[in-house]
Amino acid sequence: MRTLSNLPIRWRLTLLYGGILSFILVVFGSGVYYYFEISLQASIDGKIKSMGEVISTSLTDVRDPGLFGNFERYLENVLGRKPKGKFIQIIDSAGRIGARMNDVEAQSLSSSFNTLEQAYAGETVYETIERVKPRLRMVTIPIMDDNKKVTSIVQVGTSLEDFDETMKRLLIIMIIAIPTSIASTIIIGYGAATKALKPVEKMRRTALTISSQNLGERIDIGRRKDELGKLAQTFNEMIGRLQDAFQRINQFSSDVSHELRTPLTIIKGETEVALRKERSVDQYKSILSSHLEETDRMTRIIEDLLLLSKADKDEIRLNMETLDVKALIMDVYADMSLMAQQKGVCLVAKNVADTEMRGDELKLRRMLRNVVDNGIKYTPGDGAVEMSSTTSDGFVTIEVRDTGIGIAEEDLKYIFDRFYRADRSRRRESGSGLGLSIAKWIAEAHGGTIGVESHASSGSLFFIRLPLDGGIHET
Repeated sequence: MRTLSNLPIRWRLTLLYGGILSFILVVFGSGVYYYFEISLQASIDGKIKSMGEVISTSLTDVRDPGLFGNFERYLENVLGRKPKGKFIQIIDSAGRIGARMNDVEAQSLSSSFNTLEQAYAGETVYETIERVKPRLRMVTIPIMDDNKKVTSIVQVGTSLEDFDETMKRLLIIMIIAIPTSIASTIIIGYGAATKALKPVEKMRRTALTISSQNLGERIDIGRRKDELGKLAQTFNEMIGRLQDAFQRINQFSSDVSHELRTPLTIIKGETEVALRKERSVDQYKSILSSHLEETDRMTRIIEDLLLLSKADKDEIRLNMETLDVKALIMDVYADMSLMAQQKGVCLVAKNVADTEMRGDELKLRRMLRNVVDNGIKYTPGDGAVEMSSTTSDGFVTIEVRDTGIGIAEEDLKYIFDRFYRADRSRRRESGSGLGLSIAKWIAEAHGGTIGVESHASSGSLFFIRLPLDGGIHET
């Protein structure tokens, strides 16, 4: 079986249906051969029995001397024709041959003792005499008087030469036809399997050419709608996902490099300037404060990356507790008000539902802060950011709406990706660029969802839907 499993699929398919076809043809051929043999033999048996019964009913006394000298003429009169190719004999109750006609080539024709014994017992017996050439098929019929006593027996036999020749020809035909049919089917089947699997070979060759450098390659097998077409479509979709993943990895690496290189460049530049000449204490303090700010920024990036890495590996457990949703929103409102005031943005919390839910308060607070922080950053002065919440069907929905620059339609599907910023011109906004990614993970960790509706230059609406009972993470 291991050797068979190593064969190409087209060979395995060919051998499979070749084997099945061989079995079917052999069984069918054997059945046909057996049926013909039985049918022909039954026909022969019927003919010799009919002849024997005609003869037996015409006999009144096997001792009639007229039978011995003119038996053939007698049979011709009884049967209406001269029996050709037949062996006919009459045997009396003592076992003596009363009359015989032999029109077969065989000379030594004697029935077995069992045959005669059964016939004298009143049974009609069929037998095939194998010891003569050609073989002989014979029927032995008892002749009874009115008292059901066997007075004599009639034996009628016929040569099986034609029968044997017919069966031999049939066997030769089958011996030639069956292997020829099997061989033809295997050849045709192999060609059909090869043609059917040609797209698979095309997929294999295409797959060999695909690398991280050319993930844009796709398999083209036309408009096939069969299983191979679906396989090719699935393969292409998988390559598309890999291409997207590689692009995200490359973009992520580029973004991480940029986010970490920028503060390091600032620190290096300021340090080089400070070392060119003596500075006052206040100047050194200013430089060190700038260094501390950039160091804090790098620290936040690294901590956020570490958090997301642990989240990806499911290494973070939520500290589930009952909390007041309204209090949570108002706490975030208080925390973010100063930042909003400094930028001239009006932060509002209204229509806040007074309800309780199960969740990790610290994580949920961070999630909401990240979303509000994003709204404040990308809302110009004199704009507004509004927080609200509603409850229905066992869920609480928290909405954060802003009047900021909005998000272009092509950017919406990437907005929760790590380091992704829809406004590329504002990369130096404070933050790690991971806030919305972390918010998305926290929402999903609570069995909820987060989404956004936005259009360029028309503000954005972030909505967070969380189960009140803690969702799938409640323990």
